[in-house]
Amino acid sequence: MAEGELNGRVALVTGASYGLGRAIAEELATRGASIMLTDVDERLAGTTAELAAEGRQVAHCRLDVTDRSSVKAAVNETLSRFGGLDIFVNNAGWSKVMSPIREISAEEWDVYMAINVRGNLFCIQEAAEAMIAGGKGGRFVAIVSTAAVKPYKRAAAYCTSKSAIPMLAKAAALELGEHGITVNCVAPGPTVTETNLAHGSGAIDPKMGEEKRRREAMIPLGKNDPIDIATAVAFFASPAARRVTGQLMVVEGGGQLIS
Repeated sequence: MAEGELNGRVALVTGASYGLGRAIAEELATRGASIMLTDVDERLAGTTAELAAEGRQVAHCRLDVTDRSSVKAAVNETLSRFGGLDIFVNNAGWSKVMSPIREISAEEWDVYMAINVRGNLFCIQEAAEAMIAGGKGGRFVAIVSTAAVKPYKRAAAYCTSKSAIPMLAKAAALELGEHGITVNCVAPGPTVTETNLAHGSGAIDPKMGEEKRRREAMIPLGKNDPIDIATAVAFFASPAARRVTGQLMVVEGGGQLIS
């Protein structure tokens, strides 16, 4: 870690109340950034208070990625609180309902597309508006999944929504490069988080939980910890990645090497 490499930078992180989002916010703050933590989860205020007690420069506000006006309001709050926006990390996503392809309802499909795809569009749009107005460029990082590059049973809606995000990022990177804005994705494999543990325990789908535990037991380097994803995000936000855009970094311990 290059301590202080993000001094003076301002980051907004969605889905930041727990899990990957919290880890990402902590890592960027440790490197010197001021952080606006956002979420729809009621734990957000408590998480922000805990990080503030550790001496980190943080604030929080509500952000619903499916509502562009909510994204815009959160960006404006960030600009008002910290005076700019240099890094936007969209970690918010949906994976809590999994159905076989023959049983996916229109409602389930639409929720996946609204949160995972449309949400990234709205976040890119509002981040770009603020960064262009600021005149200093910026970094946008979307958190996707290995489901963006590999199908899983009983997860067609999830896989389809996640696979759309890297192409959206490439298109955005192509258009926004002239403004000095980079757009990249981090694709985590199985990571020790609250949601991952719920899937693995079978709490969401018993049969899927059994399959998930079997796959994860074979990962050559084992499951990720949240810090593994946070440091990947921090790379894309760092000075070292100033010429890196439109890319997908897969962090999954070699899981795709197994059948």
